[in-house]
Amino acid sequence: MAGGWAPSGAPESWRLTAALFEAIAADDELLEQLATLPPDRLPALLASAAVTFLVRRDRPVPLAGYFPEPGASQPRFDDGFFPAFRAFCAAHLTDIIEVCRSRRYQMSEVARCTQIVLGIAAAVGGSADPVALVDLGTGAGLGLQLDRYRYRVGTGTYGPAAAGLSLGCDVRGPITPPPAELPRIAARVGVDLDPVDLQDPAARAWLQACTPPEVSALSRLAAAVNIARRHPEPVIAGDVIDVLPGVLGSIPRQQRIIVVDAYMAVFLPEDRRTRLADILDQAGLGRPVTWLSLDPLVPLGPSGRDSVQGLPLPPALIRDYQHGVFAVLGARTFDGAGGRGRLLARAHPSGGWIQWLSGEPAPGGEGGP
Repeated sequence: MAGGWAPSGAPESWRLTAALFEAIAADDELLEQLATLPPDRLPALLASAAVTFLVRRDRPVPLAGYFPEPGASQPRFDDGFFPAFRAFCAAHLTDIIEVCRSRRYQMSEVARCTQIVLGIAAAVGGSADPVALVDLGTGAGLGLQLDRYRYRVGTGTYGPAAAGLSLGCDVRGPITPPPAELPRIAARVGVDLDPVDLQDPAARAWLQACTPPEVSALSRLAAAVNIARRHPEPVIAGDVIDVLPGVLGSIPRQQRIIVVDAYMAVFLPEDRRTRLADILDQAGLGRPVTWLSLDPLVPLGPSGRDSVQGLPLPPALIRDYQHGVFAVLGARTFDGAGGRGRLLARAHPSGGWIQWLSGEPAPGGEGGP
């Protein structure tokens, strides 16, 4: 897991995030307690958030000095982190596990919106017809705001010039992604098992704890939260499989639907992923429904070999996955004619880069406003 956040060549600011997972993996007593949690609660991620939450709340010395604050610089990292982490965990193991048992992990990496926007652009093929956006596992609803952000993709710049948040994404490989231009979003709704109430300071503190302790990630989160609080959008609380048919049925039939899943479907059991595809297939009998997935391979970890959407994967991509977790971006469209799908790209887990894999090279965006 650490390698996915900070592989060789990653910015030094991500070293603390990787070190957190390294330290958790090396703490036998903590691991023993985490093993009592259900796997679907994501114990390692929960533990990293719980430690971060308690460190920010209690400010223990010297451990707190390694954790950045939004808008500040990334503190210097050194090997003193590991003994400080071990001492903190030994003294606060009960508190850490109590936080893990009482909360769910809520990752809201808004930088992934750049990758999602590119996927939407590819899915609609340049059409300006309005779409309905359904964001699965939306958490705080930050993914529902993606047309209110500005994007730098390679040398191109897109989105409103006055946006309160700008997101950058490097382009890798020889194929240029499509321009990151969105159709008008005529309707939008999120679905989440446990939505985050951004009006609640305690909920915002937990959301911050679930964000990698990297200064740019924290600053992005703070800006996105401000936008979402100014433009609240509807979020339905409930299990995705249970509530999605009703959500899709409530959208006017003349609107094409884009269903976005960013790091949600990978955590569903195989039978639930199959059920998700069946629901979308049924909804596609009346109008086009595109499922845009940004997910790691399944199963999670270096043994992952399959797309959550069942799309064919190049063998070279599977081999690369064994050396560091990344996401694959895929699109499946259901339109009553059997559907179609294609693998679009592979992508950094925190939105830092994208490598386009599908289609002919597309013209890049123009720089500037």
